[in-house]
This record gives sequence, C-alpha cells and structure tokens, in this order.
Amino acid sequence: MHRPKHHLIQSVAKSALIISSCSTMLYTSTAVAEAVHSAQTAVQQREYSIAAGSLDNVLTRFASESGIFIALNGNLTSNQSSRGLKGQYTLDGALQQILSGTGLIAKRQEHNRYILQQVSTDTALMMLDPIMVSAAPGTRTEDADDWRADWMRSAGGMQLTQRETPQSTSIVTDSQLKDRNLYDVSDVMDTTTGVTSTPSDSERVKYFSRGFYIDSYQYDGVPAPSDSTYQFGDNNADMVLYDHIEVVRGANGLMQGAGNPGASINFVRKRPTDYLRRELAVGVSSPAGARFEGDIAGPLNKSGSLRGRLVAAYDDRDTTLDRYHKERQTLFGTLEYDISKNTLINVGISRQETDADAISWGGLIPWDSEYRLIDWSHSTNLAPGWTYNNTQRTETYASLEHVFDNDWTGRIVTTHLNNEYQSRLMWATGDIDRKTGSGLTYEVTDYDNSYTQNSLNATLTGDADWFGRNHEFVVGAMYSKDNFDFDRFDPTYDTADGRGVIDNAYTWDEGSQPPSQTGTPTQFRSKETTQIGTYATARFSVSEPFHIITGVRLNWWEGDNTSTNRPYFSYSYDAIVTPYLGATYDLSDTLTAYGSATSIYQPQLYQDLAGNYLDPAYGYNYELGLKADLFDSAMYASAAIFHTDQKDVTDQLYYDDELGRSVYDTIDGTTTQGFEIEAAGSINDHWKASLGYTYRTSEDHTGAEIYTDRPKHTVKLATNYRLPNILDEKLTIGGGLRWQSKTDSIPWEGDAPNLVQDAYSVVDFDAKYDFNYDTTLTLSVKNLFDKEYYASTGFYNRVIFGDGRTAEIVVRSKF
Repeated sequence: MHRPKHHLIQSVAKSALIISSCSTMLYTSTAVAEAVHSAQTAVQQREYSIAAGSLDNVLTRFASESGIFIALNGNLTSNQSSRGLKGQYTLDGALQQILSGTGLIAKRQEHNRYILQQVSTDTALMMLDPIMVSAAPGTRTEDADDWRADWMRSAGGMQLTQRETPQSTSIVTDSQLKDRNLYDVSDVMDTTTGVTSTPSDSERVKYFSRGFYIDSYQYDGVPAPSDSTYQFGDNNADMVLYDHIEVVRGANGLMQGAGNPGASINFVRKRPTDYLRRELAVGVSSPAGARFEGDIAGPLNKSGSLRGRLVAAYDDRDTTLDRYHKERQTLFGTLEYDISKNTLINVGISRQETDADAISWGGLIPWDSEYRLIDWSHSTNLAPGWTYNNTQRTETYASLEHVFDNDWTGRIVTTHLNNEYQSRLMWATGDIDRKTGSGLTYEVTDYDNSYTQNSLNATLTGDADWFGRNHEFVVGAMYSKDNFDFDRFDPTYDTADGRGVIDNAYTWDEGSQPPSQTGTPTQFRSKETTQIGTYATARFSVSEPFHIITGVRLNWWEGDNTSTNRPYFSYSYDAIVTPYLGATYDLSDTLTAYGSATSIYQPQLYQDLAGNYLDPAYGYNYELGLKADLFDSAMYASAAIFHTDQKDVTDQLYYDDELGRSVYDTIDGTTTQGFEIEAAGSINDHWKASLGYTYRTSEDHTGAEIYTDRPKHTVKLATNYRLPNILDEKLTIGGGLRWQSKTDSIPWEGDAPNLVQDAYSVVDFDAKYDFNYDTTLTLSVKNLFDKEYYASTGFYNRVIFGDGRTAEIVVRSKF
C-alpha cells in the first residue's frame, strides 16, 4: 500500500487568484435583506442598544433586532459610519437616527421592507431596485461584531430565538471566532458551555455534554446521522466553512433520530451575499505555522438573482508535540439563484484535505513497569515521522425552497458526503523500565477506509390562526444511508514476535523504517446503516406570554454488517416513537421561564445469550430554566437545571468461550443531573464577554458514581474589552479561561492505580488592533502560562496531554 499525498495547494492558489480577480467581475450595486421571525409596526417603540460602527454593521444589527427587511447597497453604504442607536425608538425614528449624517433615508415598502435611497442636492430621490433574499431570519452573524446571536433552527425544526427555545442553547458567532482566532471545531467546543473536548490522540477528538458522548450533528438545521466507529476529521473541520455554530444541550431526538442525550451541534454554513464582500486573512504562528484565508461573495448577474461565494483556506503548522506536523487545505463554493420571487435554489460543494505526520495514535503509556507514573513532558511523542494520517472529505448539497401563496414554506435538501482516509499507525505496548526506558515494542498498522452518506430531507413550515391566535407548524421527513468500508493491513518486522523494538522510550524519536506493506487486507469490515424518519412539531400560542411546543417523531433504523471474523448479520428497529414537549412563559419583556421533556434513542450492537440483538437505549431529558435579555438586550443569559435518564443501557455479563463472543444484557441505566449558567454578548459598548458554568453528577442503576473520567464542574470564560480613550479606541484586549474539576479514570489493569488529573485551568490572551473598520491585526496566545495537564485519561489505559503554549498573529481585511 502506498502513501498518497493529496494536495489542494494548486487549487487553493488558483482560488486565491479567482478571489482577487473576480471582484472586478461582480456587480457592486447590490442589496441585502435580513428576514426575521415577526414584523414590528412602525408606531411601536422598543429599547435598542447598538454600538457605533460601520453603517453596514449597524443596519444589519438593527434589522436582526427589529424584525424588518433592509435592502443595503454597497455603493451607498461603503465607507459610511453610524453613531449607533441607544434608547427607545419607533422603526422610523430608529432608522432616522442610524442614518443621520449619511445623506441616506430609508423608504418603507410592503410587508415591513425598507430600501435605502440617496437624497440628491435637488432633493430628488435616486431610486434603487431592491433584491430580496430568501433566508432564515437573523441567522447570519458575520460582520455583526457581536458575541450574541438569537435565531436558531437546531431544536424542533422551527426558526426560533434562544429565548423561545425550551432547551439549554449556545451560539458561537463569527465575531467571537475571529476575535479569538478559533479555527478548529475543537477550539469552538473549548469555549462552549457544558461541552468537554476529549482527544483520543493527535487526530481524533470526542465531545461530551452532560456526561454523554455527542454524536448528533446538523448542517444548516438538517440532521446528519453520525457513525462514531471511526473519525475522518469531520468533527474537527476548518471553521472557515461556517458562519457560526449552534449547540442544543440535552436530548434532541425529534430532529436527530438516533443518538445520545448529551447535545447536538448545528454547523451553519456561509451563504452567498447579494452585495460584493471580499475578505483576506494571513497569519503566522509559533511553533512554526502559516495560514491563509480568502473569501469572496456577491451577485453574478446584473439583477442580482444569481449570487455566489468562494472560500479557500490553507493551514500548515507544527504544534508543541514533538515532530508532529499538519497541513490542511479547504475549498468551498456555493451558488444561490432566485428562480422566482418565491423560489430559491442553493447548491454547494466543499473539499477538505488533511495530511498529518508523526501522529500520536492512542497517546502515551502513563506508568513504568512498577505502575509508577512517568513524568512525561507534554511535548513527548513516541510516534516516528513516517507515521501519517491523511483524510479527504468532500461534501455536496442542494436545497430548493419555495414560499407558497399562503406563506407556508417548503424545503427539500439533499446531501452527499464522501470521507476517505489512509493511515500508517504505530502502537507501542509493554512495561517501561524506569531507569533505562527499555521494555517497549510496537506494531505498525495501515488503514485504508472510506465512508459515504447520502441523505434527503423535506420540510413544510407555516402558521395558522386558531381561536384568535397564531400558531406555527412544521412537518418533515428524512432518509439517510451510510456506507462504511474498513480495510486493515498488518505488516510485521523480522523479529521473533514480528514487532519493532523501542530501545529507550525517553530518547527514541524515529526508530527503524516501517516494514513493507502486505498486499491484501488482514482484516476488513463493511457496514451499511439506513435511517428513515418523519416528524411533526407545533408551537401553540396559548396566550401572549405563554407558548407550548409539542412534537413527535417516528423512526426506522437498520444496520447491515460483515467482517473478517463474523459473517453477515443485520438488525433493525421499526417505528420507534420519540416525543417532544416544551413550554415557554414570558415573565416580562426581558425574562422567560421554560420547561421541556425531550427524548432520543441509541441502537446497541450487542447480543444476548440467545444471539438476539439488544433493544435500543432510550435517553430522556427533563429541564427547567430561565432565559433573559440583559443590558438593553445586548447580552443573552440563561440558567437551567436538568435531569437525564438513559434506560436499557448495555451491560457485559461474561465472555462465552463456546460462542466465541461476549454475552450482554440491559440494565436499568444511568441518571445524570445538574445545572448550567450561561451569558454571552455585550456588557456595554466597549466590553464583550461570554461565561458558562456547568455542574454534573452521574450514577448507574446501583447508585455508584460513573463518568468520573469527565469533569463534574466546568467553567468557560472569554472577554474582549476595547480600551477607551487610548489609540482612538482602536486597541482591544481580552482572553479566555477554561477551568475544570478533577477527573479520575479507572484503568483496565487490576494492579494499576487510577489515572487522576487534578483540577486545572488554562488561560488564553487575545489582543486586536483596528487599523480602520475593515482591517484588523489580531494576536492570540493559547495556554499563556504553558500549563501541563492531561486532556484525556483512560483511553486504552493511555494519557493525552493538552497543547502547550502557542501564539498566532493574523491580519484580516475586508474590501
């Protein structure tokens, strides 16, 4: 088996040229419309607190908060600024204040839609044709310079604000991603309330919430079933593809079907804009690294009915892990076309290739031969430079959206995903002599695996007036088929046991060259999973402050497997019912109480003594909480208590020599409970912050504590403060802090002591200088004090250290 090298460098380079040249081809007379959930009348007053800034940013923020469409025009708003908005205003009064001194006015059209017009010297109006884009209300966060976002579609299939969603939620916005130079999904999860990142090695990472592994993912609100057997880097993609990330904690089976009751993650892709938008970013980092981003979007015809976006990123860096090097190349393109005023089609394709060398597969052996902990450095890496892991991820999607005459909206989305990876891994085992470092041998394993997924989702959303009140409805159906093919090759060394030898684990860095590859797989596995689901959700307006959300899902799941040591076998679950119930009550204009009971199920691929596959495990989440708008709605805050039960959990009884397999049964399950607090947004015009605290405790059916390898307490803090009266208020400083309580992992080996990581904190530092509205320089130092800690313990009796101190400087410009 040869080692393929997949390079997008030429493609990325070409994309950079395209990005720099296409700007002359795109039309600069454009418009943008931000649709929102409900329209505000022109005579109502409400409180606003929008900081001064570029006119585009202020108008975008105002449109999101007020619930109107505003058609922007780059020719009119470019290089314009606004003093912002603070106080109580009607719509017209607010727009007059925002546009004061710009030479522009906003003219109201039908259905609360506004267009900008320029007042000429003779007071005649230069009319501009607006282009209305069909898009989810308020979902775009880029260019808003805000750590708060409201609208999300992750729970129940409805477009709701966070206060309207009766579950614990988080949104990490584009502004926070760029203010803190967060490029990987794992970076984002490290800042997200209630989520713990646990690496298995340098390549693989798992996310946990409320003690449960997160295996529920969505893209633009469309569920994407996840196979957790092996990872292809798709849960740690480059964030250049996405506008923001949404997290719903607790069970989300109504949308997802099968999964765990911990949380679901929604990746919201970037979309074309109907005004010319260009952005470039160049960064350098220590240890040695470089990054390039290019992003161009805008109309592709004169009317603006055809719009496109092209995004490219190249990331090449070392880390604090010895010899480890990673190169990642990303390319993304998407088009939107207004077939008519009521019909929109969107297509897109993304490609991400990752090449990593000297990968630390599985981590480090923690003990010596006498079970005393070895004082490894966090940079120690036993993997030689000839180990590698290459991944290629290609995703194509298309959606068709139509608004019917009765204002109901139909949407069909189809997605094709193809993941591949090739790897050469080294796995060291043995007992280390504490003095000499001898005692370890290693085996080399090669993999050539692929994973494909095809899915189709259809939804119909709308509202109806019953008994004098307006109610909202969603019905949907989904189909997905996953295919996983696994080939393993096991070459051997010319030694007695066919293994390589590590003479001294303390000094060994390369070892001998790897053995030659066998021609045929020594192990194989093929797996196909099919999932079909239908669901319906209703949000009933019982009274002005009181809403009830109820829903139900029917799901069919089937798996077919074959492998080297096991013949073909199949298992299925039919018509599994997943209910959903939630309620919100507005205690005031800024405070909402909520409660919910949600559920999800998880297939279990284990057999009892008779050979029957176990029933699925069922997860039930119960939650009560408060959600609030603080500081004139500039900050969102929430507090929740939760209780999660998982029933019919797998229990291994014994290994049956005659059957040649383990025998399993189900037990009553586990119970997890705790509470969470979160806040995100702006404290004042200069100060942005996010704060999250989670407490969790978990027990099995006997009352014994479980999940001790995951922290009970976590704190996530990030802040960003623009210094007043210094350097014309162009300098911003901030940072982040992650703290977690002690973890305790019980080893597999009876004589070995527990692997304990005491409570620790990691501090980051951020600084930003604004040369002007469009160009910034950002410095980020992660793990400022170079803290050494175990980021993961117990995976195959190994330990994985967290990254040491790294620094990065990025110059970013929009033009």
